[in-house]
Order: sequence, then C-alpha cells, then structure tokens
Amino acid sequence: MISGTLTQEHHLHALRLHRRKTVKVLVGVLLACAVIGVVALATDHHFSGLILVCGGVGGAISAFAQSRLTLPRQVAKIHRQQASLHAHYTYSWDEEWLSVASEHVQAKRRWSDYAKVGENEEVLLLYHSDVMFEVLPKAWFNGQAQMDEFRRLASRAAG
Repeated sequence: MISGTLTQEHHLHALRLHRRKTVKVLVGVLLACAVIGVVALATDHHFSGLILVCGGVGGAISAFAQSRLTLPRQVAKIHRQQASLHAHYTYSWDEEWLSVASEHVQAKRRWSDYAKVGENEEVLLLYHSDVMFEVLPKAWFNGQAQMDEFRRLASRAAG
C-alpha cells in the first residue's frame, strides 16, 4: 500500500513525461527543417532557406519555452481549480487488482484494464487511454522492492 497527496510538482513531472515523445518528434522535425534551410541557404535559395532556418530554430525554442514557462503556469492554475487534486490518495494492490481511495473517489480496476505505463525519475503513470492517466509519485513507495513489485504488476498494462 502507498499513499500521499499529489503536488503541483508531481503533476508537472507527469505532464512533461506524458508530452515527452510528442515533443521529441516535434523538435526533431523542426530541427530537420532548420538543417534543410541551411542546405537551401548554401545552394542560393536564400528566402526559403531563411524561412526554414528561422521557423525550425524558432519552433524548437518555442517548444522548450512552452515546457519551462507556460506548462508550469497551466499546472498551477489547474491545481488551484480542481479540489480533488488536493486529496490524500491511498493505493493498494494484489495480483489482479489495483484499488485507489480518497475522499473524492473509490475505484478498483484490473491491472489488464490499463492501456500502458509511463515512468520517469519522479513519477509512474498508469494510462486508462492514450490521454487519461493516474499519477503515482515514486516518493510514495516504501523502497525499491515495493516499486519493483508494482512495476511487475503494472507491466501487464503494457501487454
């Protein structure tokens, strides 16, 4: 069993993890555009080359700024608005089920009902679908053995 209260920082880590793959692809495409622009500049296609370089580099900088400046503000606003985010959550599990309880929710789901699992240094995400997930901060776990057991059971969601 684990329990705790989700903080703004937990939610920020969760959203950054959730967005990570999409942002990597976006930045990769934008930087590829910038490289194509450099090639265009080198081959005397000045206008199109300048557009591609500026657009690619500017877009990559914007993606970084969104993650570091805009996203934290959005998370803070949502955290203030949604009372259920301030609740104390308790998770318990066995080989077949994961249960969660708080003053706002009580649910019991089969591990196989989850679509996938995500993880970074701070949080684990259990996905109900591609866009809906539960956040479980790693700090809530009582050691590596408990986290390993949880990962083993949650891996059923990944197929």
